[in-house]
Amino acid sequence: MESESACGSARLAILHNLAKVSSSEPLLVYLPPFSTAAPNSDLTQLPRFAQRHATAVIHYRWTEPSSEEESVEVYASGDEEAVHRYFHPGWPAPIHDTLQAYTWIVENLAPTNYARRDIYVYGSYLGASLATSLALTEAHPHERMAVRGCVAYNGIYNWTMFLPDHPINKLPKTSSRNFFEDILVLPGDPDFQELRQMTTELFNKPSDLFDSFASSCLLFHTPGLLVPPSFDESAIPPPSSLTDLSWLPEEMVEEFMNLKHPRKSPLVFPPRKSTLKIPEMLLLHDSAPPLPPSFLRRRQRRTKINYGNNFRTQAEELGNLMRRSINKVELKERMKWDEDAGQWDGEADRRVQVQDVGHDGDDAAAAAWLEDQMSN
Repeated sequence: MESESACGSARLAILHNLAKVSSSEPLLVYLPPFSTAAPNSDLTQLPRFAQRHATAVIHYRWTEPSSEEESVEVYASGDEEAVHRYFHPGWPAPIHDTLQAYTWIVENLAPTNYARRDIYVYGSYLGASLATSLALTEAHPHERMAVRGCVAYNGIYNWTMFLPDHPINKLPKTSSRNFFEDILVLPGDPDFQELRQMTTELFNKPSDLFDSFASSCLLFHTPGLLVPPSFDESAIPPPSSLTDLSWLPEEMVEEFMNLKHPRKSPLVFPPRKSTLKIPEMLLLHDSAPPLPPSFLRRRQRRTKINYGNNFRTQAEELGNLMRRSINKVELKERMKWDEDAGQWDGEADRRVQVQDVGHDGDDAAAAAWLEDQMSN
């Protein structure tokens, strides 16, 4: 299979299967699980199911090189690898790279005969976060070349859920404190915990987590949180720190005492006047680590309990928000003029699917879904 680099000196896009790339066949855009030190065209880095398709790999940059000396030394050589590696790390660098590469793809790989060409996006882990943002903001059905669907595996779709103030990290009023605290110390998915620990490397400041291009869920609702001073602090000072505020003006004291998080409110997305549409979406996630038998017995006595933040809760939240948008915005608007609107019952569940792939990885599910979508 042939491959070729493109998209400027930083080589942000690598093309595979060149014979198909210039045709009107559907194009797969692949965002790797993590940023790479420098891109290359090695086909072994592609998921096996992607190797049969015309594919553009977007090599976004997110984290800095492991060695500062290495980055300076390579940069001094003046080669393309240096251009790719020497940059200011952290958000929003990866979304800038992704959008730059996507723009190049649309401008240069559109069919010359004015035919339509479908784009499908696949990403995992950090690539999944970028893939969903790209798909949700570039799915224009009436454009002849645009995103039509997306597969995302084990992504983080709401980074604010890692902040201590987020409700998912709070003790429910109806739960036993000992029971809930025991849940919080259960061993979690190591891949998920690694992403949690990388937050301070991936983002330069807490407000970056509130960017809807990083946290796709925030396209659909306001955060419902104040921005904290750091990644591990609450935005609201504890009562003990407010005991002596006599040195402050009275109005500022009152402001501190009444400080609280704003209410989370739904947002209309896609905007009603835009040409965007929620694309075909498959959100895949690994199974959460199993609970010990003692927890399972206590779970049976509770109708609903919060089991914390993991790949499953991330996927389900985004999936539910997209389905709600289809039902409450798109189909509700359609009912105003479509006499056969009843035929769209179940459309949200069909278009947005969330699937637990156990511990076998996502290859089989992603391959089957993409084959079905790209062959239509």
